Amino acid sequence: MREETASKTTVDANGQPTPATAAAAKPEAQKAPPRGAVGAKQKEEKPHHKDIVREVKETIVFVVVLVLLLKLFVAEAFVIPTGSMAETLWGDHIVAQCPRCKHEFEVNAANRNGVRDDVSWYTCPNCGHLWRDTGEHSSRSGDRVLVSKFQYYIRDPHRFEVPVFKYPVEPYSPIDRQAMNYIKRLVALGGETIAVYKGDLYVNRTLTYADRPQPPRELDRWVYWYMYPSDDEAIQEFRKADGGSFEMIRKDPAQILAMMRLVFNLDEQPEGLSGVLRTRWEPSPNEGTGWEMQDKGFKHSSNDLSWMRYRHLKPGWTNEPSPEPIEIKDFLGYNQLEYEGNRNTWAGSWCFDLIVECKAAFNSPDAEVTLELNKGTERFQARFAKGQCDLVRISNDSTKETVLATRPTRISGTGTHHLRFANVDSRLTVWVDDRVLPFGKDGDYDSPNRDKFDPTDNDRERPARIGARGDVVCTKVRLWRDVYYTRSSGPLSEVTPRWKEPAGLRSVNDADVQTFYVQPGHYLMFGDNSSSSSDSRSWGSVPERLLLGRAVVVYWPPLPRWRIGVIE
Repeated sequence: MREETASKTTVDANGQPTPATAAAAKPEAQKAPPRGAVGAKQKEEKPHHKDIVREVKETIVFVVVLVLLLKLFVAEAFVIPTGSMAETLWGDHIVAQCPRCKHEFEVNAANRNGVRDDVSWYTCPNCGHLWRDTGEHSSRSGDRVLVSKFQYYIRDPHRFEVPVFKYPVEPYSPIDRQAMNYIKRLVALGGETIAVYKGDLYVNRTLTYADRPQPPRELDRWVYWYMYPSDDEAIQEFRKADGGSFEMIRKDPAQILAMMRLVFNLDEQPEGLSGVLRTRWEPSPNEGTGWEMQDKGFKHSSNDLSWMRYRHLKPGWTNEPSPEPIEIKDFLGYNQLEYEGNRNTWAGSWCFDLIVECKAAFNSPDAEVTLELNKGTERFQARFAKGQCDLVRISNDSTKETVLATRPTRISGTGTHHLRFANVDSRLTVWVDDRVLPFGKDGDYDSPNRDKFDPTDNDRERPARIGARGDVVCTKVRLWRDVYYTRSSGPLSEVTPRWKEPAGLRSVNDADVQTFYVQPGHYLMFGDNSSSSSDSRSWGSVPERLLLGRAVVVYWPPLPRWRIGVIE
């Protein structure tokens, strides 16, 4: 009976077996195995394993593509080869230590093509001691910087930033067989005329040079001649009694600190000397009765206002410096000096933009401190007394004082405070405990007459002074100067043969001032080491299309002195 039932077949209208009948008609071997049993086919299948080699390859490709994208659009590392941006950035260099004052400083060890150069003599930028190289040193490569490549895609470059760009004359070096990347400081924007005068920069935005020769190709606007160097119209405008439409370019407080250069550190006094030859600071004649020198500072204990003065000595001395003071000049220990027959052939330009700082201990409630900087025929003071700071301008040929501005300070009663006073770019800036007092444009003043602006006896006898009333002790005394921009001697020889001076160019040879026009869409780039820099002053401006990005941080080396940090 059971067999009979299983063998019966049911069909539909078309003669096909019904689903139920078809399922019943399947052989026993084709039926699903009972739960928990493993079929023969399943036993033969092996578990799937990923291809490890392929996975590694895919990961490597992904990482490479990611790095290339980051390098192309986000950030890239560069090495500084030369010293045109010293002391902001070091190229190939040697770290030297002065045998007299123990001051450590970097010395250039590479020429323009990046080939290491031999150093024969060192001159200390702190005490000025000159000594012969002993060979006990090792050369170091330049700073490693990280360049942000996306910033200039989302905003325009700003003045005093430090961009990396392609060299416009020859973007590719046939000698080194690699792209020639330059790094400088941006000092002027398209449409501006820049004047370089006595180390400072001035800008004019009204001169258009409509009737001047134009480049035959739009791509040649960067060429030196089309900056119309020292154009007679620009020179005449600058020489006007009121400066015409030129105005001074002034640095902000952060830029001042980033670009200042050491003149003398009282904590690093040269051994083997005595008196003012060692300390450089001394009580002012007839005005310093309340001061006495200490080991690395000086103390005041009189109720009368009295002064300590700084006297600058010429660098390049071997056994003992000359006691005759000179004006502070744009000397940089990084640059090698020629030395022949015991005679230093170095000569520099007068630097009047100075910064003085100290740590002042106000040991009596009524104590007062005044920081003073001289500039030609005038003196400028920051007076700290009674919880406020006064900015004062004094003419050397009169006793008339002008209070430019007043701000409250953190100084009240007794205590020790870090004071810093800068007279840079015809602007007075004050820091108290590393905080900038908000003087703003109230600290700006008009520059002296440009045609009669030369160093005076005060610039040699007392370029900087510190005055006090009451019980005061000054330590950590340092004097600094600003970057000094020099004039160029003309276009590079490698530029001249390719781009001849166009006919109809009107320019003059002025011994003091030099002007450059920046074509629209271009930028003017100067090196911080102005006296030893190949830059826009000699080969032209930089087209916007050649900008690679902004140098933002030094990431190597950390030693021998800590170099890692943000580039200002």
